[in-house]
Formats: sequence, C-alpha cells, structure tokens
Amino acid sequence: MPGPIRARPYRELLTPSLHRRFTRAAGRRRLNERPIYLRSHYLILGLLQTVLHLYFDYDKVQREPNQTVLGSSANETPAAVVKPMEKFRSQLPNIAREIGSISIGSSLLAPIIYALTIRNLAWRTSLFWARLFRYDISHASELSILPPYHYTLIFRSAWSGFLLLLLWRVSNLAFDIYVAQEPLKRGQPISQDSRDPNGVLINGLQSKKSLVKTFAYWELAQICQNFPDRRVLIFRDIDRAGGPTWGQISSACLQTIQAVNARINGHGQPSPQQQQAQSRTHEVQSLPRIGTPLKEGQVMMNPPPPCSRKEMIETKVGSFAKSIGNNPPSNYSNPFSPKQQQYLEAARNKLLTPEQQQAITPAHVQSQLNSYITSFLQSWLGQPFRQTFARRVQSIVFGQPYSQLSLIIDAINSLTSLSTASIKGDAYGKVAKDIPVIMRTFITTYQTLERFTATLPVHWTDVHFSEDQRRSEDVLLVLSALRNGLGELVKAFGGFEKEVGIEAQDLRVAKAIAGMEG
Repeated sequence: MPGPIRARPYRELLTPSLHRRFTRAAGRRRLNERPIYLRSHYLILGLLQTVLHLYFDYDKVQREPNQTVLGSSANETPAAVVKPMEKFRSQLPNIAREIGSISIGSSLLAPIIYALTIRNLAWRTSLFWARLFRYDISHASELSILPPYHYTLIFRSAWSGFLLLLLWRVSNLAFDIYVAQEPLKRGQPISQDSRDPNGVLINGLQSKKSLVKTFAYWELAQICQNFPDRRVLIFRDIDRAGGPTWGQISSACLQTIQAVNARINGHGQPSPQQQQAQSRTHEVQSLPRIGTPLKEGQVMMNPPPPCSRKEMIETKVGSFAKSIGNNPPSNYSNPFSPKQQQYLEAARNKLLTPEQQQAITPAHVQSQLNSYITSFLQSWLGQPFRQTFARRVQSIVFGQPYSQLSLIIDAINSLTSLSTASIKGDAYGKVAKDIPVIMRTFITTYQTLERFTATLPVHWTDVHFSEDQRRSEDVLLVLSALRNGLGELVKAFGGFEKEVGIEAQDLRVAKAIAGMEG
C-alpha cells in the first residue's frame, strides 16, 4: 500500500511547472493555477492587440498613389520597385522594438490585472470544465491567498507574449506588403498574358468588386505611365462590343471622378431609402365607398349600472380619468394652483440663496452639462467619440465604408496620360473629341472640392479643430492630381483649342487652377 501523500508547502506551488494541469495539496487533487494565469495573460494581450490594431489601423493596406506628372515627356521605363523582402527586413527591427516594450510592460502589469479582475472568474471557469472530465478533483478547491507568481513564470509569460505579438504583427506586415505590390507579372501588366488584354482591363474597371476594381485602375495607371505599346493598343482597338476601348476606359474613369461631385452635392440630402419612406407617408387615394359611414361617438353597448360601492367608485374614477385624457386642462404642465405656487416660491427664497437658485436653473444646468461633455471630448477617453473634420471630409468625398482615394487619383492620372499621349499615338482621332469633357470634369471637380472643404461646418464634437485642418492630406493629393492634370492638358492642347473644341472660358479657368496665367 502506498503511503499517505504529504501536503506540499506553498513554495512548491510557486514552482514554474506549466506542463502539469493538476497538483496535490493535503492529499487532494487540485488545479494548477499557473497555466490558468498564462492563458489569462494571453487574453489580456489579445485585448491589448485589438485596441492597438483599431487605434493605429493596422489593417490598412498602404500604397503610394501615383503622383507622376504624366504626358508625352514622361519616362518610358518602369521605375525601380523595392522588393517585398527588402520592405519586410527594413520594418522588422521597428516592429521587434515595439512588441518588445509591449510584452515587457504587459508581463509586469498582467499579474496586477489578473489578481484584481479575472482571477476568480478564470479559476471558476477552469474548475467547472475540469470537473466534467476529472471526478477526483476536490469540490472544496479554493484559490490560494497569494497568486502563484514566480520570477520564471513572469519571464515565460513575457517571452511567450513576445512571440505571440511577433506572430500577429509579422503576419499582418507580410499581408500588407504582398497585397500592396504593383499589378505586374514579370515586369508586364497582369492582363498582358490574356488573349484579350484590353477586354480584361475593361472588365476590371467595370467590376462591382472593390478589390478587383482597385487593381484594375492601378494597372491602368501603370500602363499609362510605363508601357507605351499598351497605350497604342488602347488607341487602335476601336472595333469592340460596347464601343472603342478608349471610350469605355474614359467613361469608367470619368464616372469615378464625377462620383466625387455627386457625393458632395448629395451630402445633407435624404437617401433613396428615406425618400421612399417619406413617399409612403403621403395620403393614398382610397377605394370608392361602398357602405354607409362608420358611426361616430359611442359604438359599444353601455355597461350595466354598478351595483356595489366598489363598482361605483371604479366607474367614477374611470370616467374622471377618461375625461382628463380626452380634454386635458390648459394648465396641465403646471399642476399647482396659484396659491400653492406662492408657497413654493416663498419656501425656495427662504431655503436657497440667489446663487443656489441660479445654479439649479435649466439654462445653468445645461451649460454645466455642456462643459462636462466638452472636457470629456478633450480628454483621451473622448477621442473615439470625436467626429473630426478630416474624417468627415474623407467619408463624404471618397465614399464609405472603403475609401476610393487610389481609384480617383489613378483615374485622373490615367486620363491625363492617355489624353496627352494621343497626340502621337491616336491615329484615328478618337480622343480629341473627349478632351473638352475631360477638362471640364477636372475643373468642376476641383472647384467643387475647394468650395466644399471651405464651407463644410465643423461638428460640435471636434473640439480640437483649427482652420488649417480644412485641407486634409488626402484632399490635397486629389487637388494636386487635378491641378497637374489640367496643366498637362493645357500644355498639350492649348495651342489648338479651337480645333479640339475647348471653350475659351474653360481654358482660362484651367490655366488659373494650374498656375499658368499669362
């Protein structure tokens, strides 16, 4: 017969044996709290990573928009592209330093957070699941007075937390880098290998899927900048279902640019769903009446007269309540009589000072509440509740829930490049007739965007607004692309605007926007 199991001292509960799910104390099997703490530490890390992911917008795929001034003098060779592994290696040291500081800080704060918040819940939950599979666990298992912290346990939690954070951040970085690669395959556009390159490109530009559409516009911008043979192929492809390739490409790009004007002009207007709901509220013509009008007044049979004293009281109270509901008195908002009101005024003057009476007035209470709300919004806790000017402008101008900034800039640059390159490459003259429409669209979009950012009212939650914030970085990118595009169009077609059909007023405004007056 084996001898009795002796109770182990508390110092053995602190030993960093994480591979054991159970320990024995006083001859009873009990849970090992060290793995419970480690999993709770991972939970805290997950919540922290979620907050950082949302705050710093880690899931944003960042790519530099094409801002090259396009035209016949643009570079004909593709620019050098940084390889994905080089980007990865350059950013990895910064990520390692960031997650190193986070893992060390979390390993020092997690014991405090664990002991004060989730220790009891984590213990009870683990005990519940353990009893489902092990019947010899003591039902009197209680938490020890002190948590089972040990310096090796803290070290292991810091190291494992570092590896877990590294896995999350490296996975996210690798995804961002490889998704943000240019749409090229062996140095050529990805549609080059298909039997109908222009058809594949047009289908991508007209796609309803945002990801496919984004890469199609990106590929079009690359073709317009760096691949003159594909530009010539676009000009020569005139026998196609749906119209010439240039016509379909220019129509898609113009629709993307004109959508900016539509969103700005539609701001503050009821949506189609709201308009449909309002139309339903209008009075509808009823069918012809085929019966006698409904009887008005008392349509139910009179109840039997009350017999007992209780029924008489119920009847009188019910009649009084109905009379008040049907014909409320004019002074219903003030139920006190004038004499009662005088008594209340005298009591208030006797009990409260004039300063105290002023403090409880509705206007003063509202002012005090507004000051509290403003102080909350100015603090770091109120940051998620602020509707900043830049955020509102971006949601209106570039659409939501996903921004179309890259599509707009690629469309502007692509139209500019194809228009200026058509002087030498368009043998059929299909592009020249669309130059006035393109220039007028650029002018209208530029003026609308300038006017909108200058007149949009500031939201009351934007407590840190200043006038120099009216032009956000994304808005400046679009304005710069429009300005450069108008400058290239003026340089290319300003000498023979009459032959192309450009109006003198549009040409004058385009020169003013591009800074080419005189």
